[in-house]
Amino acid sequence: MFNLKIFKAISTEVLSVKNDLELNTEIQLINKYKTAKSDAYKEAIVYILKDRGYTRLEIGQLLA
Repeated sequence: MFNLKIFKAISTEVLSVKNDLELNTEIQLINKYKTAKSDAYKEAIVYILKDRGYTRLEIGQLLA
């Protein structure tokens, strides 16, 4: 039986923010991540970087 609980549900807020930020450059995203107060905003930026092919390690180094 396939377990759907494996996948983390992405909230509508995260998807909306992700859509708004999609065209930003990596440097803009990094700066916005560091100044963001909202967890949904930060999560959206991580999803964008993953979509662009960055590994978890690379994302961690960029956003540290």
